[in-house]
Amino acid sequence: MPRRRALTSLWRNGAPARKAGLILSVAIALSLGGSMYVANRQVEIHQLQDQLLQDQSTYAVQVGFLTNKSAPSQIASNAGALHLVEPVAVTQVPSTSLDVILPLPKFSGYAPVTSRTIR
Repeated sequence: MPRRRALTSLWRNGAPARKAGLILSVAIALSLGGSMYVANRQVEIHQLQDQLLQDQSTYAVQVGFLTNKSAPSQIASNAGALHLVEPVAVTQVPSTSLDVILPLPKFSGYAPVTSRTIR
């Protein structure tokens, strides 16, 4: 307890310039600590952004590779190599929007028409 009183009296009896210097030193130390913390977080964010870009690049390469592997011509040629089918020609069907109502298919052969509903 006497030590605390001594510190309190030292602070009260100290010169104003000394008090200002001490307050300024503490403020500078806190400012430097905050700046170091923010700089460290910026470095971590930069590293995370680099990692994200690398992962996105790897993902894009994998998507491209798998897209090429699943192309109709690749599937037909691989199926032919496995003697599953004997394709005459591979035709790419044009894509269309899902909002467009497609017309009914036209059949070139004959099939008997039977009703699937009982009335």
